[in-house]
Amino acid sequence: MDWKPVVQNRWLVALGVVGVACLVFGSMWNGGGRSLPAVASDVAGASGQPVSAGSNPTMAQAVNATMAYEHSLDRQLEGMLEKIVGVHSVSVMVTLDSSDALTVANNVRKTTQSQVNGSQRTESTTVDTQVFTQNAGGNETPFVIQSQTPTVRGVLVTVNADDFYVAKAEIIDAIANVLDVPAYKISVEPQKGDS
Repeated sequence: MDWKPVVQNRWLVALGVVGVACLVFGSMWNGGGRSLPAVASDVAGASGQPVSAGSNPTMAQAVNATMAYEHSLDRQLEGMLEKIVGVHSVSVMVTLDSSDALTVANNVRKTTQSQVNGSQRTESTTVDTQVFTQNAGGNETPFVIQSQTPTVRGVLVTVNADDFYVAKAEIIDAIANVLDVPAYKISVEPQKGDS
């Protein structure tokens, strides 16, 4: 292996070592307060909304937000399904696959250096990716391109209806259309009798 390009760019190697040391020190410094990653997927889109850089949700906050979203869906579906003709009472449980996901914009800087040593030509490319931030009210905040709500994993409905099988078909059709969930992920069961 030719060590000459490494020796010539020793400042870059030193900078990398300092960066790794900062990452290790930072993970030890904030070891107790782990947070969920803010970046979920590749950058796709043209506009976004600012999100506070200090507001990365912790695991408990993400779970609470997901549960609140599930309960909101439960209540909305119960209210609508009880309005179907022949349905007397309904209980709904919605489960979600994951928590919210944010896509932030990135600044990507690519630097290519070429050196010619006699008959040999060497090239080294450095890619530096940083989260694009903006100043909002004196705080640096990442620029959010896309915010994605969690996907629905499944729905369980218990129903008390005049004709269970008709109500079941109507409920499955309604939920499949409203939540864009395939019918095989929706379970409709009869409620226990009160007697």
